[in-house]
Amino acid sequence: MAEVERLKAPWIVAEHPESFVVEDASGQHLAYVYFEDEPGRRRATKRISKEMARRLANRIARIPDLDTNKEEGSNG
Repeated sequence: MAEVERLKAPWIVAEHPESFVVEDASGQHLAYVYFEDEPGRRRATKRISKEMARRLANRIARIPDLDTNKEEGSNG
C-alpha cells in the first residue's frame, strides 16, 4: 500500500491582490481561490467575490482540524 503524504498543520490563508492562498505549515501552497470585486469584471472573468473567496479559503484551511476530529472520534 502506498504511504499517505501528510500535509503539515496548521494551514493558513494568505491574501494576495487577486486571490487567497491556502498554505501548510511548511509554506507549501495547497489551494488558490481567485476573486474579483468589480461586478462587471467578475461576470466577465467568472470569479467569485472577495468575501466569498475568503470564506472558501478559510473552510479549506480547516480541513486538518476536521481530519483530527474524525481520528479522535474513531478512537473512542
